[in-house]
Amino acid sequence: MKIHHYITFSMLLISSLNAQNNSYDIMFKGIKLGEISTLATLNERYLDAKVTNFIAKLLLRKKHFVFYEDQKPKIEDAKYRKDKNKILFVLYEAIVHRPTSKIYNLKNNKKITLSCKNRFCNYDFIKNGKLKGKGVIEFDNKNRFYALKEEISDVTIIKSK
Repeated sequence: MKIHHYITFSMLLISSLNAQNNSYDIMFKGIKLGEISTLATLNERYLDAKVTNFIAKLLLRKKHFVFYEDQKPKIEDAKYRKDKNKILFVLYEAIVHRPTSKIYNLKNNKKITLSCKNRFCNYDFIKNGKLKGKGVIEFDNKNRFYALKEEISDVTIIKSK
């Protein structure tokens, strides 16, 4: 596939996710911290969640929580957190490529294994030979992203009801 076809396909896929006008809840240890209004920002490798939990608002003293991979996006009144366990990378790859089985060898002795079958993708993130991340990405019956459940850090991103 030519690179411009790949880029166009990726943009259309992410745009269609945004066009669904679905929002997603971000949860930590079963507690809803905030709401993600769009997944379109995955193209730029970040997610922006509006903080909705009262206690989280008090602790963060910010209106947004931004989870980013490489570069901080410019968002006002935001608390930033770098994605050290490559959750955004895995989510993007699962949504865009949905590989049957693929190993990503990353720099600094990091490796991700991503395997997808039917409506589920399972992944493992290994750093320096140790398991640092493990989770499941689920798609709905219409083949749209539904949920990501990271088992080790107990973070969940799930479609709002």
